[in-house]
Amino acid sequence: MLEAVVSVSIVIAIAAILFSAFAVFRESNDLQAAGETIVGILKDARSRAIGSQDKTTYGVHFETAKVVLFKGSVYSSSNSANEVYILPAPVEISAISLTGGAVDTVFSILGGTTTTSGTVTLRSKRNTSKTRVITIFSTGNVQ
Repeated sequence: MLEAVVSVSIVIAIAAILFSAFAVFRESNDLQAAGETIVGILKDARSRAIGSQDKTTYGVHFETAKVVLFKGSVYSSSNSANEVYILPAPVEISAISLTGGAVDTVFSILGGTTTTSGTVTLRSKRNTSKTRVITIFSTGNVQ
């Protein structure tokens, strides 16, 4: 009987260690994936502007829990053409530091430049020390 209790205790301890390791891995993976997706959205908006798709500018709007690719020079939440990306539940945008306090960056037709450069910081809700900073340069390039 004692052996069974010890065995069960060991199994429970190992399961707890594996579960916490998996949670940390998933958290890092969600943060990395969200960062890559946002960089992709920014590059897509810039590419559409450079290509003069629909003869208009394109931009990206940032909120705590979502990112929106929009058509035109001004973001409108009611525009049905908006392409919304909801961040994974364990990830949030913790800081938006764009020129002039903006929450949108718009890319110019043909040149793909922007007047709202700066950074957007993603972080894990569970462990706020885990962050991913996305930099938007005035040239329109994203890192």
